[in-house]
Amino acid sequence: MDIKEIVARHERLRLTPLPTPLEFAPNLTALLGGPNIYIKRDDLTALAFGGNKTRKLEFLLPQAVAEGADTVITLGGLQSNWVRQTVAAARKLGMEAVVVLEGEAPQELQGNLLLDHLMGAQLRYVPDVPQDLEDQEIQGTFPITGKIAEEYRAQGRHPVLLPLGGATPLGNLGYINAVDELSGQLKAMDLQADYLIAATGTGGTQAGIECGLRLAGMETKMLGISVSRHTRPKEEEIAELCNATMEFLGCGGERFESGQISVNYDYIGAGYGAVTEQALEAVSMAARTEGLILCHTYAGKAFAGMVDLIRKGVLTKEDTVVFFHTGGGVANFAHPELFQ
Repeated sequence: MDIKEIVARHERLRLTPLPTPLEFAPNLTALLGGPNIYIKRDDLTALAFGGNKTRKLEFLLPQAVAEGADTVITLGGLQSNWVRQTVAAARKLGMEAVVVLEGEAPQELQGNLLLDHLMGAQLRYVPDVPQDLEDQEIQGTFPITGKIAEEYRAQGRHPVLLPLGGATPLGNLGYINAVDELSGQLKAMDLQADYLIAATGTGGTQAGIECGLRLAGMETKMLGISVSRHTRPKEEEIAELCNATMEFLGCGGERFESGQISVNYDYIGAGYGAVTEQALEAVSMAARTEGLILCHTYAGKAFAGMVDLIRKGVLTKEDTVVFFHTGGGVANFAHPELFQ
């Protein structure tokens, strides 16, 4: 099925110039002794220092605009890239932004949090959000942010709630479209990718890529590197999200099983945001070989996973690997002590 036709059926806000570049990483490839590594530069999307969430927001926000929403409400971690890009999109569209941040209010605003404040977001801090409530925010039942929306409706406002990470069938169109974009770039370079690698958090990016690969008829393998712990196996959640997405698109005959989804959990460390030596090495390696700025919590852990799998021989010299750089380098400014 033609992805361009599928995408064209849905309202979309152009929040960033696309396509993002696909770049060969010759120094990194040489350092690791192969495979041939290419970087899909989704860190170069245009919303407030960029990142992968911009693609999802292009499809999630048109309905809010059409309905006259004046406030966007969502939830995320203190250094959330999702929150930063959502706040930027809201401001670009003339809306207020209210964000619930998981953690204690810091004494000093740094990194993504500083940018959230600079853009005028209302910041509400909630320490110790239970995993089940966070999962419900991802799924769109809004046990936390929904109460804030009620406050705003009582004031005569028109809020829209966005699930954590934008992992919905509609939001997944962003990465279905990204696969179509990548497919064209690979053909233009006379390449066939053996593996796509990306960080997996809420699972929306991987689900979109999985659906895109299926729709495009590509045999490329998708490998998600998990950056956080969840109450259920991520493979099950992503398969369910893929199936919901295909049904939403009218392609319900295409079914995904959890066994068809590959997620690696070896590089999480103590949990989301936790520092690992492998991620710090990966951030330094990417910066010093290719001038790529990763964060240590998200893209850095995925990059660390890719490097380790190359060293272990899982990814071989004969392979061509595309790493999705999902952005997030701004978060490094919140922890300069890690890099000195």
